[in-house]
Parts: sequence; structure tokens; C-alpha cells
Amino acid sequence: MKKITLIFLLICGFTYSQNLTVESGASLTIEKTGTATVGGNFSNSGTVTMNSDSNEFSAIKISGSTSGNVIYNRFVNIAATDEWDLIGSPVDGLSISSFVSTNTAGTATLATNGSAYAIGYYDNSVDTWTNYTTGTVGTAPNFDIGKGYQMGTVSGGTQILAFTGTISSSDETQAVINNDAANSGSGRRWNLVANPYPSYINANDDADNTNNFLTSNASEIDTNFFAIYGWDADGSGYTARGHDYNSNSAVYFAPGQAFFIASDDTSGENITFTEAMQTVSPASNDDFISGDPIEPTEIFLRLYNYDELIEDAHIKFQENMTLGLDPGYDLGDYFQGSAISSRLVENDEGINFAHQQLPFSAMENAVIPLVINQSAGQEFRVNLHSATISDPNVYLEDVEEGTFTNLYEEDFVLNPTSDLEGVGRFFIHMSADTMSNGEVTTSMLNAYKEVSINYITLEGLATQANETKVSLYNIIGREVLSTTLNNNMNTQTISTLGMAAGIYVIELESGTDRLTKKLIIQ
Repeated sequence: MKKITLIFLLICGFTYSQNLTVESGASLTIEKTGTATVGGNFSNSGTVTMNSDSNEFSAIKISGSTSGNVIYNRFVNIAATDEWDLIGSPVDGLSISSFVSTNTAGTATLATNGSAYAIGYYDNSVDTWTNYTTGTVGTAPNFDIGKGYQMGTVSGGTQILAFTGTISSSDETQAVINNDAANSGSGRRWNLVANPYPSYINANDDADNTNNFLTSNASEIDTNFFAIYGWDADGSGYTARGHDYNSNSAVYFAPGQAFFIASDDTSGENITFTEAMQTVSPASNDDFISGDPIEPTEIFLRLYNYDELIEDAHIKFQENMTLGLDPGYDLGDYFQGSAISSRLVENDEGINFAHQQLPFSAMENAVIPLVINQSAGQEFRVNLHSATISDPNVYLEDVEEGTFTNLYEEDFVLNPTSDLEGVGRFFIHMSADTMSNGEVTTSMLNAYKEVSINYITLEGLATQANETKVSLYNIIGREVLSTTLNNNMNTQTISTLGMAAGIYVIELESGTDRLTKKLIIQ
């Protein structure tokens, strides 16, 4: 097999070799726009340096074995309010204490605050972040490649942190768990993981139909949150990117990029980063620290408190989507208590979605539940930030006030007299027909059942002046449950323990407000 031996080389473009050896005393630098593909083995006895900046990241992909350290100079955002960054080590064998020493020596790059360093880890069992300090960093372990960390650099500096270690030449796994369900809601489903390679990896099926992170880990990710969630560092929180992000665009992870995924397993499992996912020539360079592009054939809603942007929600229309859950396309909101989101039109299981995709037919006949969470006395407005649909009609219905606001013409503005939460009061209509069609009704009451939960959740009870009568019927129409609930609690539950698996119809009735809905009990 052929071998290339280097004395000195600066790579700004693409290079390929069978075996690549960097001799003692020699150096290889891959600039931020540079890439290298090594078809054989990689051996370094000299100095190999890889560079990056805020939107350009050098990459190397090695097919064979690897030996010797490389230095990856990784861009990391500043440590400031709503800034920071989520990063994993793109190299193996690096101790956290050595990393801290390297990046705080001389002209300090890693930010500090008293005894605390701007590097920490996330514990989803209790939903907390813990930063390393002068007292704990000495006993800190090596970076766990495939695991993500929060990091931040000093403002006004180079914003570059140096990672020195070996290049992984195997598939890497990372343990994840859904501690939200495992701990009865006291933890979180979210796990911070990271690209363990100094190369890009394919994130969705538009990057590679088979060898991509989402497809390869489909059985380990909650289908309601079948996406990657990256930190925006602009105050808006996390951006969800699934199989259809920005109109069928490929999504890639930059070297060392960290992101959240939602585990579906309460006992724990592993997600996998495979060598086959690696690429050095992505169609775009992206580390999430950027604006969210506007998607075509969609409505893009934003909620403001006066002139301060609080949250946004996307509802997109395209072929081959359903009114129910389409994993990888309907993306649950990272914060389920977000100021604005939507619910599924059919088979709602109580999940609030930041991105929902619907068939084109839904523009004519669907009524889309909108969730708005706001405190009493806090005036807010809902703005149609963008709409790329043919018919200029987007109506926001307020059931309690009995109003329809055409968001093309004006913002919806409300100063609520009581706290707003959950679904049932607000709906989006894409056609005037759905506002007058007797077959399409909206109710401030809602009911749903999550697959893994042994109870039915009822919402909107506190909006009712009267008690709410609840009836549950099996598939042949026989009433199997009848009860009446008072309105002193907005959300209440009804146990399904002992009920046979099957399709049921639940009916809620309070005054003139009535809801009939199909539920599946498993």
C-alpha cells in the first residue's frame, strides 16, 4: 500500500492518500476550510493541527488505524447571558484537567468566574448543570467522547479552545436514558451528546439516506422528539432539526458539535456514532449558532411580550404528511412549557410541537390547536412573521372571547386576566370554511392518552363555568365509564387500569361546550 510521509504541509483544500505518516519534527496544518481523507492508516510522530472559526471547521476522515495526537483548535462561543456553547471533544484520551490547564495558561481563552471554569456537564436525572472548579478539576475524568459539555470562552478573545488527543478509528457509543418518565417527571428526557470525530457526520436522511445519525438511532429516540436539538445562543433556546429541516436540506454535525436528543427508554440504552456517518465535504458549515431560516410552504408564528420576542412556532405543509405524528417531521418542543406551540390535529398525546408538518389538504379543512402559555396580566401579541402559502388567510381563534383574527391583517393581542396554559382556547384556521362548517368544531376542553401512561389526561376544565360530564365508550358504542369532574383544577386524569386494549371514544360535555374524540388504549 502506498504511503505519504510528511515533513511540512499546509492543507487548505482536499487531499487523499493511502497511508499518511507525519514524521518526528514534521508538521501538518489543516486550515479551517481544509479537509483530508486518508484511505489507509494515519500515524503522527510530529505535530498535526486542525483549525476552525465560527462557521468553518477543518475535517479529517481516516479509514484505517490511527496513532499519535492531533490538536483541534475548536471555535467556542463566549460565556455570557444566552450565549455559551455546547461542545464535545473531537479527540480521545484528553483529560479535563489538562484541557483546562492548556486553555487557561498565558492569554486565557476558557472563561472563568471566581473558582469556576466555563466547562460543565448536564445531569438529566435532576435537570442540573455542574461546572468544574479549581477544587474539582484535579479529579475530573477524561472527556467522554460522544458526550456533550457546556463551554464558554472569554469575550474579546480568540474564542478558540485547543483539544489535544487521538483520533477515534471506531464506532462510538454514548449511554442515554429518559429520566423524565423513570423519575416520575423529576428528571428530563434530554441527553447531551456530541460528534466524537474531527470530521463532520451526517445528521439526517438528506445528508445520507442510510448512514445518518437519526436513522441509525431511530429505536433509541422518542418519536415525538425525533430530532436533534441544538443551542442557538441568541436567547431563543433550542432549534430542532429533523429529517425535513429547511425544505429537505441536509443537516450535518460539525466536529465536536454537541446537541440534545430525547431518549425513549427509562432503563437506559446506547446511541451510536458510526464511522460510516463521517464526511469531510458537507453542503453547509453549521454549528447551530446562527439564525433559523424561513421554510417554504409554511406559517411561522411569533409571540412577543410587547416588543420582546419570546418564542416561535412553525406549521408546514407538504405531501406525504398526516394529521397525526410523523416522526422526524413533527418535532416536539424542547421546552414543553414554551410560550407558543401547536398540538397534533389527530391522535394528540399531550405533546407540544415547535415544528408540525401537515398535508396540503389540511390548509382547507383542518383546525390546528395552538398552545399559548402566558401569565395573567402579561400582555402578549401573536404575529404572523412569515407565510408562504397561496391563500392569504390565517385566522387565530380565541374560543373564550369568540373572536377570529386574520393574522395577515393584524396581530392578535391579549392581556389575560388569568394564567394561560395548555390547549383548548386558541386554534389556527387556514380557511374561512372551517370557521362556519358545523362538522368542524373547536372546544376549550381536550382529552388525550399517552401510549406508555395508564391514564387519560383532561385539559381545559377550569375554563368551564359548569362541571364537566365525562363519558367513555368502547368500539361497539357501549359506555364503559361515566363521571363528572368539577372545574377547580384545569388538568385532571382518569385511570385506564383494567380497561381492555382497543379504540375508545371519549365525550366531554360542559354547558354548550362539547368534545368528542377517539382514543387508543394499549
